[in-house]
Amino acid sequence: MNFTVSRRQQKLYTQRNFDLRKWEMLIEDGNALRKEIKAVANEYDVDWDELAEEKDEKVAEALKNERMKKNDRDDDDKDDEPSSGKDEGEGKRSS
Repeated sequence: MNFTVSRRQQKLYTQRNFDLRKWEMLIEDGNALRKEIKAVANEYDVDWDELAEEKDEKVAEALKNERMKKNDRDDDDKDDEPSSGKDEGEGKRSS
């Protein structure tokens, strides 16, 4: 059963261009950041409640702004990418 589920998951990941390795790296990074935040909070004798922070309007707004900035950067990167190369060189030929 697990083998069948894994094959189905892998097929879906491939169909949707989901990068499992990148996802796992992001999870590891998030966990490392949480650990670091907790250590800093403990140094300053502060109780850090991650769930309460997520619900805070300031945090939600900051996350929203970061997402918008990232989307803008991604859009700019797409605009900067060269075209497929099919049209390059057309009109530049000299006889």
